[in-house]
Amino acid sequence: MMTTIILCTLVGIIFFTYHTTYVKTLTVKLTIPSVPPLTLVHLSDPHGRIRFWNGELHKLVNVHDPDLVMVTGDLTQHSGQLTRVLNELAKVKSKDGVFFVPGNYEREAGRFHKKVYSDAVYRSQKEAWQQVMTVLENKSTVIEKDGSRIWIYGFDNSIYGNEQRPEKEIHQANMTIFLAHSPNIISLIHNEGLKADLLLTGHTHGGQVRLFNRTVGAYKNFHVGQKQDQSVGVFGISHGLGTSRLPIRLNCFPEITVYAVNQS
Repeated sequence: MMTTIILCTLVGIIFFTYHTTYVKTLTVKLTIPSVPPLTLVHLSDPHGRIRFWNGELHKLVNVHDPDLVMVTGDLTQHSGQLTRVLNELAKVKSKDGVFFVPGNYEREAGRFHKKVYSDAVYRSQKEAWQQVMTVLENKSTVIEKDGSRIWIYGFDNSIYGNEQRPEKEIHQANMTIFLAHSPNIISLIHNEGLKADLLLTGHTHGGQVRLFNRTVGAYKNFHVGQKQDQSVGVFGISHGLGTSRLPIRLNCFPEITVYAVNQS
């Protein structure tokens, strides 16, 4: 009897560990006229996790030889993990840069009883992010690529109501990418009549625990993965990489999303 219990416990631990730490790569093919072939990698919500069942995060990214890497917030569960996570992201090789928008865990820490960071702590952490990534906190940047212009705008919705619409749009851009932590940003985009080719978000963890292929919890009304949208072309919501509150995943594997633009 005891042996059976121990065996079942071990099987259960392995099962949940696999679902929680085995990273799956989702490849999405896009056709965007007037831009060269691009490989764009989207990462979100590591929550301090940088090593997985199938490898270290930077190795899982670098194998795709990305042109652009987008990170949509929640790097850590608490500030003590920041140096380790940034050291890992510094190993990511991206031809045209790594771009970051803050999430709610850049403003607060903790699994159940969250502590809000002071402005001084936030500024200190932002300085650390900027050593590794281009921080787009209600800001934009333009990438020149083989004669094409890629306009990237990052909404700071790490606190709801903190996001701002772009002061001006780069109409001559060949491709426009919006980044935000929470998919709730879609309401502002629709209300303001903004346009893009691609919107990348995270935050929901795909529900983290999925039963009967349905999202359980607060974000059950949001889709998982990608869907067509009249304002942003493709609206992507990542499963993310780590966990929040409940430290397990079920039927919702950690995810790296690779957007293969104009590739056969």
